[in-house]
Amino acid sequence: MKRTFKIFNFIVAVLAVVCLILPTVITVSLLKRNDAANKQISAIETKETVSGKRVADKQGSLFLQSTELSKVLTEEPSSAEMDTTEPSPLLMNGNASQSDADAATETDAEVAVSNGKKVYLTFDDGPSDHTEELLDILDKENVKATFFIVAGERDHAKELKDIYNAGHTIGLHSDTHIYSEIYADLDSFKADVKGVHDWVESVIGVDARYYRFPGGSSNAVSNVSMSDCIKYIHDSGYEYFDWNALSMDAENVYLTAEQLNNNVMSYVRNNEGDSIVLMHDLDDNYHTVEALPDLIHTLKQEGYEFAVIDDSTEPVQHYTID
Repeated sequence: MKRTFKIFNFIVAVLAVVCLILPTVITVSLLKRNDAANKQISAIETKETVSGKRVADKQGSLFLQSTELSKVLTEEPSSAEMDTTEPSPLLMNGNASQSDADAATETDAEVAVSNGKKVYLTFDDGPSDHTEELLDILDKENVKATFFIVAGERDHAKELKDIYNAGHTIGLHSDTHIYSEIYADLDSFKADVKGVHDWVESVIGVDARYYRFPGGSSNAVSNVSMSDCIKYIHDSGYEYFDWNALSMDAENVYLTAEQLNNNVMSYVRNNEGDSIVLMHDLDDNYHTVEALPDLIHTLKQEGYEFAVIDDSTEPVQHYTID
């Protein structure tokens, strides 16, 4: 009986202990679960906050970029910032080819600010077998020149018409270009001038009045006084033009295109005012044709204005009389 009573008391005691401990264990367990849940919620909220900040930062950066781009596109640049030779990448068409961009840059590079000086390109002794190529180059470069014509064998009437129709100035140079015949005496000189004048007028219907002496006005080959020749020219209503720059293409037919252009530019750059450039339209010197494109490009890049001889042109004259 006593043994049974002891067992019963033990069970009661165990139950009592369990009843006391169990609520505490349950409470602790619940607290732990709640704490874990709170940590998870906090982590999620933190992640969302950080993510939201990143999104906001990215959107803000894009907005700033957009604002800066809009500012670049709408604000007028200062003169110090403007560069016409290289278009801004922001303004270039993304679909444009590289060749288009290069062409635009090349075109802009050729548009130089004027240096206030004019260059008159003049060609003596033509027309020739190379005249058409000279005309093609001048047309491509949108440059006009002055051609001092030699009548010669009169077999280049078509080229003379093409020179005139292309808008170039026609001047007179000689009928024969044979010094011993031209300058044999004053009557021979007069006959030579009349010969080339009448041939030009018969071909293009122009009463050409700009003249260049064969050998220049200060030549040393004339048997007649150059004063008398000049007087005849002025009395007959002509004006004569010498030169203050030359390529020396007639003096040395073996000069390369680069050498010819170096000769021209050495004169042009050192002339205080405008330059009248002497070149030749000759059958036996193709280097002048080869040199012309680069010469024109150099003159453009250095800011020279091209002009043709007309009534407003100040003559360059090596020999003058009172």
